[in-house]
Amino acid sequence: MKNSTNKSSLLTLMMFSFSLISCSSDPETIIETVTITETVTVTTVIPTPDTETVGSGGITFIDDSQTWSSDRVWIMNGKIVVRSGGSLTIESGTIVKAQNSQGVNATALVIAAGATINAVGTSDAPIIFTDIEDSISYGDGVISPNREPTDTGKWGGVIVLGNAIVGEDGGSDDIEGIAEGFDWTTYGGDNDSDSSGSISYVSIRHSGTQLAGGDEIQGLTLGGVGSGTELNNIEVVGSNDDGIEIFGGAAVLTNILILNQRDDAIDLDEGYRGTITNVLIQMRSNSDNPFEIDGTEDSTGVIGGSFTVNNVTIYGNASPESGKNNLGDWKSDATGLTNNVVYKNVDDLTIKGIDADTYSGIATEKSSDNLNFNNFYFMSAKSTLDEIFAKTTVTDYADWAKVSTSQVETTGADESLFPWTLWSALQN
Repeated sequence: MKNSTNKSSLLTLMMFSFSLISCSSDPETIIETVTITETVTVTTVIPTPDTETVGSGGITFIDDSQTWSSDRVWIMNGKIVVRSGGSLTIESGTIVKAQNSQGVNATALVIAAGATINAVGTSDAPIIFTDIEDSISYGDGVISPNREPTDTGKWGGVIVLGNAIVGEDGGSDDIEGIAEGFDWTTYGGDNDSDSSGSISYVSIRHSGTQLAGGDEIQGLTLGGVGSGTELNNIEVVGSNDDGIEIFGGAAVLTNILILNQRDDAIDLDEGYRGTITNVLIQMRSNSDNPFEIDGTEDSTGVIGGSFTVNNVTIYGNASPESGKNNLGDWKSDATGLTNNVVYKNVDDLTIKGIDADTYSGIATEKSSDNLNFNNFYFMSAKSTLDEIFAKTTVTDYADWAKVSTSQVETTGADESLFPWTLWSALQN
């Protein structure tokens, strides 16, 4: 009995164990996702931009509407003339280069009276005019890899003509140095509000080569340009002649910077009657004047004109050549108002001249037939007013001028408005 019970219990235990084994679930499958990150180095090659040439030497006319885009470098070859009725648009950031022929073959851009230019850059993407040997390209910013800011006379310049009043016999004239007797070289009329378009955030560099008859083109030349033309945020660098020369008209200019011109920074002629505001001028060792201002050239005296120049800072050169870096020349019956001017680095420098015929002392606004001044500040620890004005016949200069060792706030130009310029980049 005892043996029979043990065998039965053993059989039962084996069957129970088998049951446990056969009823157990399959092993659980666990799925885990693993992300593998691979670092890939990509080298981006900036392609050399395309170029497109306009002109083949001589004179090339634009009579329709054309656009120079910022996806290529534009090369001007010869005189590129936008004639009356034509229009040229230049996109922001565009680089325009000029072939470097000299004399009568020098390259220049001419906007004739009745034509339109719309060259509107931005602070982040200014338009740059320079010469063909300047290696600057897209990606360089505003600083050229090879050109110096003192390089001059490599091409002609930019010329804009209009139909505003000009103080010249007959009320019109031909722009100097280009040609005479063509409708596209003539400027002047009776519309002081005339518009030739817009030029804004534009840098014009290394211009001013000598042309026919010994004449030279400035960085920017305006002839009979009206107040309807937008002219602001303009930089001229390394002009072999004047930075900007204005023949008559009523153009309004703001935020102007002239760097390293050889002759005069601002040259006004033929009874210019407009306004120039916020100007910074930095002279090279052989610059002549910051201002050369003449009156009307109408021999009848009927066509006059009075200018206004406001808020200017002038940096003289640390080592000027003998007879250079004069502090201004108001001559030939100039009429108008020059106001709020600060001069720096001007030890031993003098004003070249102030016309006695039209000089009328201090004023706060311009008036017909009078040459007036207000708020001149000479930063110097050495020079005196007597020395600064020694070459003039003016005796009441103390009414509107003073010598100081430090600049008073809000005087002169607002230099904070020029961060987009080559001048600003060179300060850093």
